[in-house]
Amino acid sequence: MSRALPMLVALLAATILTPTSASPLPGLAYNGTTVKPLGQATRLVPSGVPGERGYSLGELFPPQLEAWNLKLRSGSGEETALSYDDLGERLFDMYIIESGGTWDFLLDPGKSGTRKRSRGISSLSLTGEPCPEKTIEVWVSWEGVPELKTEIRRWAERAGVAAKVVDVPSIKSKLITVLRGGGKVPDVVMLQSDYLPDLVEAGALQPLDGLKLPATGAKGRVAFELSGKLLGAPFYCDTQLVFYSTKLIEQAPHPDWTLDDMERLAKASGAQVGAAWNAYSAYWFLPFVVGFGKDSIIGTGGQMDVRHPAYRKALSYLKESITRKFMTPMERDAMMAYFTSGKAAFILSGSYSVPEFKRLGLPFGVAPFPLVTAGGKRLAPMLDYKGWAITRTTKSPVLARRLVQHLSSAGIQSAFCEPQGKLPANEDAWALLPAGDPYLATIKASWEAGIAVPPDPVYGDFKNASWKLIRLFLGGDTDADETLSALATILGE
Repeated sequence: MSRALPMLVALLAATILTPTSASPLPGLAYNGTTVKPLGQATRLVPSGVPGERGYSLGELFPPQLEAWNLKLRSGSGEETALSYDDLGERLFDMYIIESGGTWDFLLDPGKSGTRKRSRGISSLSLTGEPCPEKTIEVWVSWEGVPELKTEIRRWAERAGVAAKVVDVPSIKSKLITVLRGGGKVPDVVMLQSDYLPDLVEAGALQPLDGLKLPATGAKGRVAFELSGKLLGAPFYCDTQLVFYSTKLIEQAPHPDWTLDDMERLAKASGAQVGAAWNAYSAYWFLPFVVGFGKDSIIGTGGQMDVRHPAYRKALSYLKESITRKFMTPMERDAMMAYFTSGKAAFILSGSYSVPEFKRLGLPFGVAPFPLVTAGGKRLAPMLDYKGWAITRTTKSPVLARRLVQHLSSAGIQSAFCEPQGKLPANEDAWALLPAGDPYLATIKASWEAGIAVPPDPVYGDFKNASWKLIRLFLGGDTDADETLSALATILGE
């Protein structure tokens, strides 16, 4: 057995490192030197043809400080040269695609917005200057940490650099602490949009306005823009959904169902708890404010506008729904316990719960947030974006940019998001998600109706101030006037 084990390990390694493609890669050269072919499997690519697989050029060649010429040669010997000032920035949105025993080249959309496809490529030759940095440290968090570590380390191995990837549960607080203490900060950090005000105040981040990001949607960019500067590269988002027990709610709610429909179904289910969610949290309260008539979370004057009539209507609805024993406010752990034990008919949770409930084998479905009334506004799902930021004092600024671009590409985001129940920030990646996923259509519809968690400091102030005040109101200790007056005073409105 002792002699057989090394042979088994070698066999497994060979299996893992063998490309899944049946066709040999085109010849690759960088500055006149042959580049070793990739050893990992192809990825789905945003070619417009379902199921096509390949690699981005950013994966094929070393990370570039800058590149200025790319030569393509076809099987017939015809040569095409591409020269751009920003070629090094664009490689992660250019692809080679396996096609019927040969390989095609897919140009990035550029300013034209369309991709040009060159067929039958036999070789690619890149001329440029490699990135001089050789080490990078990345902090990751939230769901999918093992998968992120694997992907970043795989990228680093291919790039010929050393990557330290650290799981940090509270990235914002740790980064600020390290900065204040004069310690060594990482190069790239994962963050959520409402981290931005505190991290900007601490001088922790550098703007990314000049960084070319493939097909990033407008909602994702807005989530990471503060004072006119892009400070994070959107990676994925979770959206809010209504989860229901299919044992208690036998028929899926109609897409245009209402709050009254939800209450009627909950009561008919006979469940111990009709519906549960954390109504004290701004994250779960503000969808009702928008649904009851406010146009946006933050007003045109940069304030929360807590005296808007929609706040009073939302508070009144929540209070009355508790009185009618339709809704029971619960914090996350209690809510999950009730739902998983079959004691709650409905809960409001994020799309991040889909993989967990699937893993547990729960009988559940998902529905979009309901309309307030028939033909009226819909409760607005909040979109919780996570992204990548580059620290202001990084010692590997170019390498950090290339990693962020790699993680922004469609193939990477679709491969990560699908098993995690998330939506990619790169909208080209949406077409790469499995068409047969029974939850995906509802998740996408919720995204369409959703509003990104704003990176504005006033949202953070509201979030911190509203928690206790809404709890007091729903507990009967204050009335709506007192609650909103106190909020307005705290927020300076």
